Amino acid sequence: MHPADIKAALEKANSNQLEIARLCKVSDSCVNHIIYGRSTSRRIADVIAAKTGLPLSQLWPGRYEKTPRQAA
Repeated sequence: MHPADIKAALEKANSNQLEIARLCKVSDSCVNHIIYGRSTSRRIADVIAAKTGLPLSQLWPGRYEKTPRQAA
């Protein structure tokens, strides 16, 4: 999905990058890097997916296909 579409989906869900950043305790630029595909973070991507109601496979096709590692 195009980054502008992800941002629009967040807005439609009454959310934004700053809210995601606060929830994840990261900078808003970190969230921006995830949205634009410059970095990866399953944790942040999961929060974006939960807020938008869209699956990771639709937001970032092929990027987060593996399941997260299990905690030891």
